[in-house]
Amino acid sequence: MGVIDVATQVSGLAARQWGLLTTAQAQAEGITRLQLARLADAGLIERLGRGIYAIPAAVDEHTPLRAAWLSLKPAELAEVRLADPVSSGVISHTSAANLHDLGDLLDDEPEITVSGRKQSRRGIRLHRSALNTNEVTIVEGLPATSPTRTVADLLRDGHDPSHVAEIIGDVLQRDLASRHDMAVALEPLARRNGQPSGGALLEYLLDLVGLSSTALASDLAASDLGKALIDAGKLSIISNITEAFSETGLPNLDMSAIIKAANLSAPIDTEALHKALSANPSNWPSTAIRSGPTEMRHQHD
Repeated sequence: MGVIDVATQVSGLAARQWGLLTTAQAQAEGITRLQLARLADAGLIERLGRGIYAIPAAVDEHTPLRAAWLSLKPAELAEVRLADPVSSGVISHTSAANLHDLGDLLDDEPEITVSGRKQSRRGIRLHRSALNTNEVTIVEGLPATSPTRTVADLLRDGHDPSHVAEIIGDVLQRDLASRHDMAVALEPLARRNGQPSGGALLEYLLDLVGLSSTALASDLAASDLGKALIDAGKLSIISNITEAFSETGLPNLDMSAIIKAANLSAPIDTEALHKALSANPSNWPSTAIRSGPTEMRHQHD
C-alpha cells in the first residue's frame, strides 16, 4: 500500500474521532507503526504522545484532553466507548471544570474518573469512583462529569472552598443546575465541612463570595429599593425578594430590573412603591421577576 493510500486510510480513521487516532486502532486497520512514523516524518500526521497521532489541522485546545482519554483504551474507537460513557472513563475535577468553562482553576494535568481498577498513566491523574448516568454529560464530544458532580469532586479533592464557590456561582448564573440539585450533590460532603446539610453547605460556600441569601438580603437592604421598603414598613418583602431570586439561581440582584418590573421610578418614589405593594404584596417579588427581562426569568416562566 502506497503512502497516499495509507494517508487516506489514516485520515478516514482520524475523522471519526476529532482528527486523532492511536497506534492500536491503526494496526487493527492494517496500518503498521513504521507507516505511521513515515507519515509523521512527512508532516502529514503529528505525534502527540506514545501511541497517539493527530491530523495537524484538527489540533485545538481540547486535543490534549482527548488524547489522554483515548490513551486509556487505545484499541477502542471513541464511538464505541461513547455508547457507554459512564464506563469509558469520564473527564472530571479541574479538567471537567475547564471543559464546562467554569472558574479559572489550573488545569495542567488531565483528570479522569474511572469506575474500575485504577492503573497509573503517565501524564494523567486518575480517580476511582462510581458515577451515575445522571452525573455524566457530553461536552465537546467527551464524557464529562456534570457541573454539580464536578463541584462536589473539587470540594472533596481539597480545592480552596472560595474557588469552588466561584464555580458554583458560575453554574447558577448560567442555569447549568438549580440550587436544589447543587444542594443534593453537596449533601454527602456537608458534615465533613462542618455543615448540617447540603443546603447549609451551599449557603456557606456562596457566602464566601458574597452570593448567599444572607449576602443578597444585605445588598438589597442597602439599595435604594431596600431603603424604600424599610421606610414603607415592608421588611418581609426584602426576604421575599431574596427568596424569589435565590430560586431563580441568579448570583446577584439586579435592582434596576426590579424597579423597572414594578413600574417604579429611580430614585424610588415611596408613594409609587406603596401602590405597587398594596396591589398584591405577597406575590409582588415573583411577579416583578416574571415580568422582568428574559435573563431574569429562568424558573419563573
